[in-house]
Amino acid sequence: MSLDLDQTIAAISSAPGIAARSIVRLSGRDAVAIALSITSPDQGVNPTRAEVTRRTIPLAGGRSISADYWIWPTERSYTRQPQVEIHLPGSRPIADGLLAKLRLHGARLAQPGEFTMRAFLAGRLDLTQAEAVLGMIDATGEGRFQSALRQLAGGLSGPLQSARSELVELLALLEAGLDFAEEDIEFITPEELSGRIARIRNCLGELHDQIKSRTYGQALPKVALVGLPNAGKSTLFNALTQSDDAITSSQAGTTRDFISRKVTWQGVDIELIDTAGHEVTFEHDELGKLMTEQTRFATEESDLCVLCIERSSGWNDAVCALRQHLPSDRLLVVFTKIDLNEGPAPTPGSLATSAKTGEGLELLENSILQRIEELQLSTTQMVPETAVRCLGAITLTVGALTTCEDGISQGISEELVASEIRFAIAQLAEVVGAVYADDLLDVIFSRFCIGK
Repeated sequence: MSLDLDQTIAAISSAPGIAARSIVRLSGRDAVAIALSITSPDQGVNPTRAEVTRRTIPLAGGRSISADYWIWPTERSYTRQPQVEIHLPGSRPIADGLLAKLRLHGARLAQPGEFTMRAFLAGRLDLTQAEAVLGMIDATGEGRFQSALRQLAGGLSGPLQSARSELVELLALLEAGLDFAEEDIEFITPEELSGRIARIRNCLGELHDQIKSRTYGQALPKVALVGLPNAGKSTLFNALTQSDDAITSSQAGTTRDFISRKVTWQGVDIELIDTAGHEVTFEHDELGKLMTEQTRFATEESDLCVLCIERSSGWNDAVCALRQHLPSDRLLVVFTKIDLNEGPAPTPGSLATSAKTGEGLELLENSILQRIEELQLSTTQMVPETAVRCLGAITLTVGALTTCEDGISQGISEELVASEIRFAIAQLAEVVGAVYADDLLDVIFSRFCIGK
């Protein structure tokens, strides 16, 4: 993305559709002058400090419209350039017409993500925070939105920047010792160096494990229906997805594979998975073993497991055995087929449903949404795109620091230790964007919408 960063850019920054107002944004050296040039000529000169002012914009046919001008004439703006936001009534034709006028007066149409890219290049945001802006825009639920918001506030860049700064300090102490090696001056002892490196490695190692323990690369949170054969999973799946995708039968073991379908509940997108029934397989039953393995894979890769228990069977030995293999922190228990009125009552803390009558389905949907939100708020610390990009770099960093610790304990030369620390610093620099390649910026910012 080779762009003139001084040139004034303009775009509609509000979302399409009906709303109370539309927002047109400008940024660049001449942003204030261009924005004021389309207003009536008798409304004053360029401001010298941030202000909000009411301006009149002439329209075709002798008409005019009033607009609120939010003006940042100095570097104290989002992009650290002169910036203006023009707030208009929520009419797309009016916003389109205003954008056309601004372009006639010298503004260029912004590229996707160009406002945020300018904020990044100016040092207003680091690369993880820039990705958090995109994460907020693309969030499919409150959990994802809050994760992106924490990342934008520095929840990820803070620990990474702190680790990088401490490594830079350690490298400076090491190199100072190398410069005065003949003077026999020691700026940091091997014990202190090893201890500080160990603390940094442990911090980054925890972050690495947290990223790897969750399926951050997935586009949607996954919810798997699991249970014994004939527990009503497929019928429940069809009821929740309002489809006939899953084959249902009174014969146990009808589902021999897992299928998935995207559903949208209360504006939140979820991938719902129907798995094959868990059962004991024998050595000669190759299809059964494959079915069990596929179900295990779907369960391990899911954000939430819904254990379906047929009411007539209740908590029998097979169900209890299956329960031991499911993650307790990502589990929701549901009793199915309650319309049959056979068997013990559902246990406290579980849900009761009937796919046939629809009883309990709305409560189940709400409970799934609530658990997904709780899990995302408690475990998701970064947007998926950042996690995927960071994982490799943090892995290499932890590896380099481990090599440093081993080397110090074995008494290798300080030059080799310094070399590994330099490598670790370079990896963290790429994560936060202290160093970057143009093609990386193209990949990240091209995914933004125009106006952000």
